[in-house]
Amino acid sequence: MNHLPAGARQMTTLSNSSKNPLKAGIAIPPVFDFYFTGHRFSGLGGEVLHRLLQENGCAVQYWNFPLQKKKGRQLPLPQTLDFLKPHIIANEDGRLSFFTRYQRFGPSFSECADQIVSASPDILFISCFAFCYADSALELAAAVRNAAPKISIAIGGAGVSAYPEFFMQNPNIDFAFTGEAEVSVPAFIKAIKSGSADLSDLSFASFSRVPNLYCKNNNKIVAPVITKQTRAEEIAFVLKKTNETGNAVYFTTSLSRGCPKKCRFCSNFLCHGRDFRVIPISTIKNALCAISLTLTETEKPVYINFEDDNLLLAPDYFLNVLAAFKEKFHRVFFLAENGLDYTQLTPELVKTLVGLGVRQFNLSIASTHLPILAAEQRNAAFSGYEKVVRILEEHQIRSITYFICGFKKDTKKTIAANIAYLAKQPTLIGISLFYPVPGIYDFTDKTRFDAGPAILCAGSSAFPWNQSLTTAELVTAFRLSRFVNLYKSGNRTDTENALIQKIIDDRRLYTLIRKNGTPCMVPVDHADNEMVRLFFENVSGYFSM
Repeated sequence: MNHLPAGARQMTTLSNSSKNPLKAGIAIPPVFDFYFTGHRFSGLGGEVLHRLLQENGCAVQYWNFPLQKKKGRQLPLPQTLDFLKPHIIANEDGRLSFFTRYQRFGPSFSECADQIVSASPDILFISCFAFCYADSALELAAAVRNAAPKISIAIGGAGVSAYPEFFMQNPNIDFAFTGEAEVSVPAFIKAIKSGSADLSDLSFASFSRVPNLYCKNNNKIVAPVITKQTRAEEIAFVLKKTNETGNAVYFTTSLSRGCPKKCRFCSNFLCHGRDFRVIPISTIKNALCAISLTLTETEKPVYINFEDDNLLLAPDYFLNVLAAFKEKFHRVFFLAENGLDYTQLTPELVKTLVGLGVRQFNLSIASTHLPILAAEQRNAAFSGYEKVVRILEEHQIRSITYFICGFKKDTKKTIAANIAYLAKQPTLIGISLFYPVPGIYDFTDKTRFDAGPAILCAGSSAFPWNQSLTTAELVTAFRLSRFVNLYKSGNRTDTENALIQKIIDDRRLYTLIRKNGTPCMVPVDHADNEMVRLFFENVSGYFSM
C-alpha cells in the first residue's frame, strides 16, 4: 500500500473546495461477547470526536452500532473459545448462571458497511474502546474497504492506544490515533486541509506534525514524532443521555484524565498518561447552563453516572461538581459505576456523599491477600474499608465490592478467602476475571498478542493468562460470587431458597436449568470442588436458612 490510500485524493480535493466540507464518519463497531451493558456503553469518546470534527469544519455522521439493536443475536461459540464449552450449561437459567449465550450486539458487518458507504464519507474514524474488541474493529474496516476502497480509514480509542502497531499492520487501516482526540484530531484535519488537489503534495510528512498519530510511508509504519496529552482546560466535557425509563432519566459523563497510581494490572495510563487532571469546574457549570432539558427530564429523577477512575483524588472538586449538578437538576442522584477508591474515603466524606445523593458505591479491593496487593503495587486499608461499607449499610445505600480473580500469585486459597471475606461484609460481590491489555506490567512484550484472538483479553473469556488459576477455577469463583449475592438477596423464590440450601448442605455448586419452562436443579459438573470446599471452610457458621 502507498503512503496514503486512494481516498486521500478525494479528501484533498474536497478540502480545497469552499462549498464542500470534508465528510467524516464515526463508527463504533458491533460488540461480540457474552453480555453487553447498554447503559454503560455511552460512547463518550465518539461524542468527543464528533464535536471536534464539527468544530473543525467537517460534516459528520455517527454510527453507534451496538446500540442499534435492542437485543443481541446469539451466535455459535467461536472455536477460539472452545475451552469454555465444559462450563457452559445448556438451558442454564437464573442468578447462579455462568455465561450461556455468545452474541453479536449490533448489525452484521455487511449491514454496517452499507450504512457507512451510503453516507459516502471521505474518511471513516473507527472507535476501538477496548483492545479485546480489536478484531471486530478490524473486521468493520475490512467490510468498508471492500465495499468502498476510496474511503480512508482511521482508528482510535483506548484499545488502539494499548497497541497501535497491531492495528497499523492491517492493510485496511491508514491512520491510528493514540491518546486523546483533543490533542490530535484538530491538527489532523488541518493537515488534510493544507494539502493541494495533487496527491503527491500530501505526503506522510504532512502528518508528522500531528501529535500521537501513526501513519504509513511506502508500506512502513511511521510512529508519531510528537506525543502529547491534554491540559485540563482542553478536556472536552460531554454529558450523554444513556437511558430513560418511566421513572428516571440516566446520563453519563467523565470529568478526569490520567492516573498517578502504578497498579500493575491497570491500563489507564496507556491512553491518558500518569498526570491526573480534571475539567475546570467553571467549564462544567457553563456547559450545564447551556444544556436545555425536556419536560420529562425536569420532572423525573435524574441519575448521573461518572465513568472516572480517580475523582476522589480531588475530593473537594468532586463535591463541587455534585453541587453544580444539583443546581441544574431538580432531583438528581449520582453513581460511579467505574468505581470509587475506598482508600480515599473517610466516614465523614461517605456521609457527605450520601447526603448529596450518591446512591450506589462501587468499590474495589483487588484482593484481600496482602502479598498479592504488594506485588500488584496496590494500597490496602481494610479497617477503613469495613467502616465505609458499614456506614453505607446504616444509610441503606447499596455497595458492590469488586475483586480481581487470576492475579499471578493467586491460588484457590486466596480466591476462596477473598469471596469468604466479602461474604461476611454488608456488600454485594463484583468479580473481575483477570485479563491483560498490551503494555501493562508483565505484558510489555506486545508481540505475544499478534496471534490473537483479541477476544481472549475480555474478562468474560475466563482465559488463564497468568497460569495461576485454570479456567475451571476462574469460573468456579464467578459462580461462588453469584451464590453469595443470591444468598444476600432479600427477594428469593422458593426454588432459589431450595437451591441455596442444597449448596450449603452438600458444599457443592448446583444451578438451575429450564425444562419445558420449569426450573430444575442440576449439579455444576465441571466446578472446582476443592475451591468450593475451601470457601465453605472460610465461612463456617455464616450461612443459615
